[in-house]
Amino acid sequence: MNYTTAFKIRYYSKDNSTEIKTKIQEKLDPSISNISHEMLCLFSDILNKEPSYYWKDMVYNQTYTQLEILYKSNSTSIRFDETVLEHFLIGYHTYYQITDIINDLANLNDSPDIKNRLYRIPTYVSIVEGCLTNLFRVITLILDQTSAKDFASAKNLNPLCEILKSNGFDSLISDVNINVRNAINHGGVIFKENGQKIEFHYTEDRRAVLCSMKAYEFDNLIEQVYDTASGTLLGICSFLNKHIDLIVVNKNEKLFVPFCLLGMELSIPSIRCKSISESPDGKQINVDIHIENSDRTFILQTAIELSILVFERYNDYQKYFLSFSNERLQTSWVRFSNQDIKDMISENRTLATVVADIIRRQECIIWDPSTEDVDLQEIKYYRFPNYNAPDFKINKVKDASSSDRKRLRAHLFIGDVLEKDKILEIIHNAINWLKLVRNVPSPTLPHKYGDMEADSLYINVYRYDSRKNKELFPNNDNFVCFVDYNISGETTLKNGGLLVSIWRQLHHEKIDNVEIAWRERKYAISGKQTDIGRNDPCPCGSGKKYKKCCGK
Repeated sequence: MNYTTAFKIRYYSKDNSTEIKTKIQEKLDPSISNISHEMLCLFSDILNKEPSYYWKDMVYNQTYTQLEILYKSNSTSIRFDETVLEHFLIGYHTYYQITDIINDLANLNDSPDIKNRLYRIPTYVSIVEGCLTNLFRVITLILDQTSAKDFASAKNLNPLCEILKSNGFDSLISDVNINVRNAINHGGVIFKENGQKIEFHYTEDRRAVLCSMKAYEFDNLIEQVYDTASGTLLGICSFLNKHIDLIVVNKNEKLFVPFCLLGMELSIPSIRCKSISESPDGKQINVDIHIENSDRTFILQTAIELSILVFERYNDYQKYFLSFSNERLQTSWVRFSNQDIKDMISENRTLATVVADIIRRQECIIWDPSTEDVDLQEIKYYRFPNYNAPDFKINKVKDASSSDRKRLRAHLFIGDVLEKDKILEIIHNAINWLKLVRNVPSPTLPHKYGDMEADSLYINVYRYDSRKNKELFPNNDNFVCFVDYNISGETTLKNGGLLVSIWRQLHHEKIDNVEIAWRERKYAISGKQTDIGRNDPCPCGSGKKYKKCCGK
């Protein structure tokens, strides 16, 4: 047994495939005796993850059975080439993302109108267009390989549904409402009764048609098409697992499909390969991993195993970069050189020596996971408030806290106010509101949080809240000033976080524990200012004397 094979066995010993196979045999097919590496996580997700495990049995059975019938009569002509696999992978990845969206957003207590816009409409479109259309295209392309008819030219949902209906896949399209899809795509959606009622307007047989649903009825439709997607994906997955040799792709090519297949092959339920890509110069391959076990030693061992498995497929990169993350871990990474991996495989250097060399080169950063007792659900769903007063408004509140300082950033909009005293009054009122805004803990990096007063506030002050003109540049007349408030009176943000060249063009003054960088000199030279001696350090933070910097 060579070194690579030994590492492959060690890595896949963690995959829990025996338990998954038992569940497949119980729920799907007792005759399934093997699970390919590529299909393992897909099976695991649909069998175990909510709401995936509500797949439609009829859809699954029809998908799998009809594909088997096609294969038995056309075994020499059916192939999963790059085109078929690309649609399969797009449908699968979309399904994976939609599952997270449903779990995260379906039960949010937003107003019906907001939930329609943020969740219901885009989720339905994503399932039908992004997921089902691509999975239907997979089946259609297989049908094209077994028929003299030109099925491959069908790319849109309606003709795809007609092809499936006429070829024994009618269960797959029974809950796909194409008219609702058309109404959404053509802007024919109207919300009524504060979003509790949704009207879909579309054209059928050259006449205007209206379909009306209550919000809960549309929720049911979303569930139905999602369960159809689950059953369709599971059926294709079962067929492909049984006939994995039908994949005819050059797996050594550095393209989307081969990278995705390797990512699926490297994934096990507790270690997921999220993506594989190469650097712009083509010298480094990047492997992005989500890992459940955040123990430092375990991550390092896994990095070694994965680097060798990736090297087996792609052995001509100069660098092999593996990043690791999970809900409680800051993104950690290990980078091997091509020679590192060759030496491990050939045993020219011991693993310990290779690891020591990587650490010495500073190409290994593995953080300790956060063990702080936090509510992950609260963190996920927490939203900073906005504030609207008669003469100003605040939005874009963000957390910038460190372990010992509660720090918030925000945008402040003051409209047409021109008098300095009034602007300072607004800034003062904004600080008084913002400094008491609650922030929540970080899941990965402990920081100061809670209802206590903020230690620091960083506020960009603008006149109008337009989409553009938010740059902190002296030539942006929508920008008024940058405010740096510190409870101690001493800033910890050098140059306002800006380039020194820009910071020096602004006009600075300090009022009590507030430092202000004005865009226009007229505000800095009028009104009350802290006296600055000509030989004092310039308050802009340049390090120069005031007389040689902003005091010129």
